[in-house]
Amino acid sequence: MKKIERVNCVLKGEVPDQPPMGFWLHFPKDTISKGVEAQVAAHLEFKEKTQTDILKIMNENEMRSNHKIEQLHEWKNIPKLSRDSKLITDQADILQRIVEANQENCYLLGTVHGVIASLSHASGHSYSVSPPLINDHYQRNPKAVMEGLKIIEENTQYVLEMTMNSGVQGIYYAALGGEKDKFSDTFIQELLRPTECGLLKQVEKREEISTFLHICKEETVLENYRDYPCDVVNWAMHESSYSFSEARQIFGNKVYLGGFDDRSGVLVDGNEQEIQEKLNDIYQEFKGSRYIIGADCTLPTDIPLTKLSDIHDYLKQ
Repeated sequence: MKKIERVNCVLKGEVPDQPPMGFWLHFPKDTISKGVEAQVAAHLEFKEKTQTDILKIMNENEMRSNHKIEQLHEWKNIPKLSRDSKLITDQADILQRIVEANQENCYLLGTVHGVIASLSHASGHSYSVSPPLINDHYQRNPKAVMEGLKIIEENTQYVLEMTMNSGVQGIYYAALGGEKDKFSDTFIQELLRPTECGLLKQVEKREEISTFLHICKEETVLENYRDYPCDVVNWAMHESSYSFSEARQIFGNKVYLGGFDDRSGVLVDGNEQEIQEKLNDIYQEFKGSRYIIGADCTLPTDIPLTKLSDIHDYLKQ
């Protein structure tokens, strides 16, 4: 069975020849700084060395700003993108080159950053600073923050549209902001959820493209994402207060991606035997569900790729 067929099999609720796997990481900064060709080459090398079933195409073309927003009126000045913006065209180039080189081998995911991640990037602040700023400004003047988020929504629309038209099989939507005590319930219910659900409903209309919902960060309130249109759910299982059975009660008969911790634990620090034993534990935990073997989030950039190719070999047994 081809890798792309294996993933499609799970998405359709059928039984594959073996469980599919999907792992990813951020490539070194010097690779990213070299531009499109270097990033494409890094993805293809990762694909060959790991034998992953799913190749997530990273998106380092972020909506970052060097200007730090401090005043309410500044949200409306967030830069607006167009279909011809370099951020869009560079990512389109990366996607299209990888799609062509892949020759329908791996299942390809195109990364789309959620609106909170991009709003944080555009604020000029780190994520340790931006949520309190957004909350404060939203409480003082909701319309001011809404103007900024509307720009980000439109920018994200361009990224999403370009990614869906690139030839990938799925969208990896990296949602942020639903963590415990990060944003107010009012902000989430009135602004964040409607905006993101509206974007994801556009993917839902494209029957040939699936949505992988990645719920980023630890201590997420999974109920915040209950109604998000998606086919696959992935979150920080190892830093979560939810058991897998509790998460299933929220998301139901979705496909679940994960099993391994991303920055510590067996995959990062363990030996071959420990990784095999962990795989057996994952089989038992996911038993009765549709699943894809993966990690909570991105793996360390310097992790030996042989660890991932070993998992591929274990899954064949």
